[in-house]
Amino acid sequence: MTAQAQQLHESVWQGVVYLTGGGSPLLADLLTVPGASNTVLEVSVPYAEQALHELLGSPPEQAASEQTGRALAMGAYQRAMGLGAEIGFGLGVTASLSSNSAKRGQTRAYWAIQTATKSASYHLILDNADSRTEQEQQLNKALWQSIEYCLLDSQQQPNQARLRELTAPESWQPLLHQAPYATCTKHHDGKLILPGSFNPLHEGHQQMLNVAESVTGLTGAYELTLRNADKPDLDYLTLQERLDGLTSYPVWLTNLTNFEQKAEQFSGAIFALGTDTLARIAQPRFYANDKNRMLQAIDNIIQHNITFLVFGRLSDANFLELADLALPASLKSICQAVPSEDYRNDISSSAIRASQRQNTSPSES
Repeated sequence: MTAQAQQLHESVWQGVVYLTGGGSPLLADLLTVPGASNTVLEVSVPYAEQALHELLGSPPEQAASEQTGRALAMGAYQRAMGLGAEIGFGLGVTASLSSNSAKRGQTRAYWAIQTATKSASYHLILDNADSRTEQEQQLNKALWQSIEYCLLDSQQQPNQARLRELTAPESWQPLLHQAPYATCTKHHDGKLILPGSFNPLHEGHQQMLNVAESVTGLTGAYELTLRNADKPDLDYLTLQERLDGLTSYPVWLTNLTNFEQKAEQFSGAIFALGTDTLARIAQPRFYANDKNRMLQAIDNIIQHNITFLVFGRLSDANFLELADLALPASLKSICQAVPSEDYRNDISSSAIRASQRQNTSPSES
């Protein structure tokens, strides 16, 4: 694929590549054609489980999956921008190909390309009967076709790969920048907000916001942040998937990683949250193990006239309410408890995801 590599090296793009489980011929093409240093800022091959964990911030629910490919691409994009790319891309590849040991399940590959304006995700089913070399060749051809399509303005998509893509509305694109940013899907005053990942939204979230509205007399909205301090940002496809379940209320989309930033953006707001979320605000490990920095962050939240409306949550078989938490007095002073007789719902998004994984075979992921 020398011609495609040369064309990419002569373009304006600069990027980072993360790949695991397959795709090594792509690296040979990228790095052996003159001009690679103009394009490839960094390459990482996190084959070891711990390496992949560190790269993504947490163990992936499944290594060879669409979600992992997209997370790798977003992590690569963020790294490219952090290395100074003016027009950056991230490419993430994860695959389950034939190997020396007996192969269980379908051989398959997932990859994604992330830019400032677009998320593109690919899924390729490979023939189990083919050799590893043959599978790598087929995958490499599809990878280059996707690079041409996403980065080099080709109209040809990979023939056999399934493509999902989304070009972000202009109002979303600042979410991938470093500057604090928030935009709302509908008109909302930003005074009553339920933050969360909503992966997925469930009836507990909806009930919490309904109760919060009854307690405060305000109109509520959800807040979904694309940014997590320890994980890659959500890509545009994931953002749209989450929004598809959040149609009953306005949704604030932000890139705010902590409540200190949220307080500055939504000064005077009431945040509805569970005891599990509130407890993290008072844990020094989220402030580089600096207790003084934690207390300063809490003071900054207070300075912005924030109130926390606190709902009990089930934790390790124990239902924890506000009174059960050991919090700094300053933080507790801005908290209002919602009694369990007014709200209790023990469903969790993580339990729903676990159930969904049990009902999905690897070849369907």
